[in-house]
Amino acid sequence: MLAIFGIFVLFNLYIRVRTMNFYRQLVRNRIQFNFADMFNRNKWDSVLEKYPQHQELMNRFRVHIINTGALFVSSVFLVIFLLIIFRHN
Repeated sequence: MLAIFGIFVLFNLYIRVRTMNFYRQLVRNRIQFNFADMFNRNKWDSVLEKYPQHQELMNRFRVHIINTGALFVSSVFLVIFLLIIFRHN
């Protein structure tokens, strides 16, 4: 259990550092958009049109957020599944 906790702490720190790095770059370039815009393709395309010179950075940030969310949800389900298995044994 302690190993799982340690892995989650390290994973959380890695994600926070990487996300803050992207966020600093976005703030430095004065790029503004709503969090929900990343999940709606039409809104995201309109945001990208406002900042054509920073599209690569913005798309990398969007992919990072989406992948991080998916990885977090899947890891939570994995831990719940493992805890259920360990409890029945």
